Amino acid sequence: MAHVSFKSKDVDSGMSRWSEYLSVEEPIPSAMATWRNMSADAPQGSSAGSHKHLQMEPVVQLSKVAEGLLAKMYRLNSILDYPDPNTHTFSDAFWKAGVFPNFPKICITMSKKFPEHPNKLQLERVDKFGLDALNENAEGYMHNLEQWILLLLDLLAFREQALRLILDLSSTVITLLPHQNSLILHAFMDLFCSFVRVNLFSDKMPRKMILQVYNILHIMLKGGRDCEFYHRLVQFVDSYDPPIKGLHEDLNFVSPRIGEVLEAVGPIIFLSTDTKKLRNEGFLSPFHPRYPDILTNSAHPMRAQDLANVTSYREWVLLGYLVCPDELLRVTSIDVAMVVLKENLILPLFRDEYILLHENYQLYVLPKVLESKRMAKSGRTKQKEADLEYNVAKQVERMLTEVHEQALVSCDAMHRERRILLKQEIGRMVLFFTDQPSLLAPNIQMVFSALALSQCEVIWYFQHVGIASSKSTRLKTVDIDATDPTIGFLLDGIGKLCCLVRKYIAAIKGYALSYLLSSAGRIRFLLGTPGMVALDLDATLKGLFQQVLHCLENIPKPQGESVPDITADLADLRKHWLSILMIVTSSRSSINIKHLEKATVSTGKEGLVSEGNAAYNWSRCVDELESQLSKHGSLKKLYFYHQHLTTVFRNTMFGPEGRPQHCCAWLGAACSFPECASAIIPEEVNKIGRDSISYVESLIESIMGGLEGLINILDSEGGFGSLEMQVDNF
Repeated sequence: MAHVSFKSKDVDSGMSRWSEYLSVEEPIPSAMATWRNMSADAPQGSSAGSHKHLQMEPVVQLSKVAEGLLAKMYRLNSILDYPDPNTHTFSDAFWKAGVFPNFPKICITMSKKFPEHPNKLQLERVDKFGLDALNENAEGYMHNLEQWILLLLDLLAFREQALRLILDLSSTVITLLPHQNSLILHAFMDLFCSFVRVNLFSDKMPRKMILQVYNILHIMLKGGRDCEFYHRLVQFVDSYDPPIKGLHEDLNFVSPRIGEVLEAVGPIIFLSTDTKKLRNEGFLSPFHPRYPDILTNSAHPMRAQDLANVTSYREWVLLGYLVCPDELLRVTSIDVAMVVLKENLILPLFRDEYILLHENYQLYVLPKVLESKRMAKSGRTKQKEADLEYNVAKQVERMLTEVHEQALVSCDAMHRERRILLKQEIGRMVLFFTDQPSLLAPNIQMVFSALALSQCEVIWYFQHVGIASSKSTRLKTVDIDATDPTIGFLLDGIGKLCCLVRKYIAAIKGYALSYLLSSAGRIRFLLGTPGMVALDLDATLKGLFQQVLHCLENIPKPQGESVPDITADLADLRKHWLSILMIVTSSRSSINIKHLEKATVSTGKEGLVSEGNAAYNWSRCVDELESQLSKHGSLKKLYFYHQHLTTVFRNTMFGPEGRPQHCCAWLGAACSFPECASAIIPEEVNKIGRDSISYVESLIESIMGGLEGLINILDSEGGFGSLEMQVDNF
């Protein structure tokens, strides 16, 4: 094969080009599972009405494509021994990896001189011998680069398609607020974050070198002709050099919507960082905070439930303000940003790959803020508005300048305090639900929140081990205490909570079914209120609401301990509800989500949309409980830190607060490691499997060593020997 045929990978060929990424069977993120096939099953209605629907299936598909692209880039990075293309630093292993021709002078020159065309670089003066060798073996070298030039082309196509979708949704969706439209919001923000992470990660691969070397080989083989798409790829790579510059330009239009979302999730982020409030007001306690005799905590059901999403919200904030810096100039935005910036040093991209957080904010966000300050000072707007804008920009500038030092000093202590809180709360939770299992079901959302917060803290701990942060030209490392015993307690607590949920899964399903049966009556009542009748819904919406009611009213009642298997009905329920949301959240629809809420909220009860969303969430506790448990309680990401995991285990297990019963939790973490393997990279399965086994063997070796040490102590004169002497003397 002399060269890649790009015809089969046409950039503009829609979703069909992604078959390689979408055909692999991987578990779809649980919250999004029901979006599958929505476009095929969406009600068509009249031809006039069919354009009203948001098309959400491509949104979820492109988020999955992003995972595949990230996995491929991660693979390339490891093959090339983690190069630094921006400083043109390449190891010997890079040149011996078999991806690039081993002629560093030529390859680096073309990369440095990008976007100049290779023909203009007089490469014979750089390395005549190397150029001749390239000519002789052009076909072989070209073959080695084929899959990576295709990856570059995939990145180009992904950028174009994802951006088109993001812009379309941004301009079409009426509301993107978590309390009104959380399902579509999460799908939208998942794609937004995937788009940003893919493009940020692409900066770690030698894009310029891949493109330039491939093109010169193509020129040699094809009589001086550039490869197809060469100029489009040059333009793409150049516009994303560095990626954040390109992201600023691409996402300028969507920026206000992102700012609106980030402000809306601010309160729940503030709550998640306020350990005192979480403890005192019982957000993670099954007891009602003000009435301890009431066992079911219904004090903060929605906010406690939303804590399960706080990891996503933090990622939205870190990525959102980085690529939409103008939104920091909203009056309340800086407080939201500061809370999250203060407790992180890195911005995770994929697996264990990251970029330094504050350095990138200093490089790309601060100049935008300073520019806004200058513009306000020059008085381009009315004086009063200019003064306000100037003052806000000045405050943002000061905070961004100071927050790096604050993070270096305090982030570890903040997270340690949070881990201690979670250790206590989860410990109490396990004891309480073991004693009162009947109360597990009503509090299941709170359990998910506790799992999600604990998962987040454990992963943060390992992500920040040994992170060196450049500050004032000197490197600082945040000291993460490898003897911190809270990690063992959290791993143990997460494992025990998950076991309890699995043990009482029938009771949880039964409770969820009872809730759904009762919600049917409430939804029927709301549909019959005068406000809803006055709305005069079209046939499509009426039909969908009737189908939702049909699903709810035909759920079989739980009989004793037996819970009927009604998976299909609930999948239909969720599908119909999402179809409704896709219509009523679109600005193209004459009836929208605000109309529905206004028409039904005056009843003094929950509005129709709130009831439907609650039914959707509870339905997932019937047939998607395992996937929710996996999402909130899985520790599979720890695979990428398994060496640190072993170190912390050795340092804590035999320390003063070590607990032998935690050994199972440390060992059990390995069970989820194989889930990290990407189906698009087949060789990962074996590698991760081998690493998981070696991790377990290493832990068992430590445990056995500890036991031997304990036996030796007991056998020594200070152990049983001392005891025998005392008995003899007595």
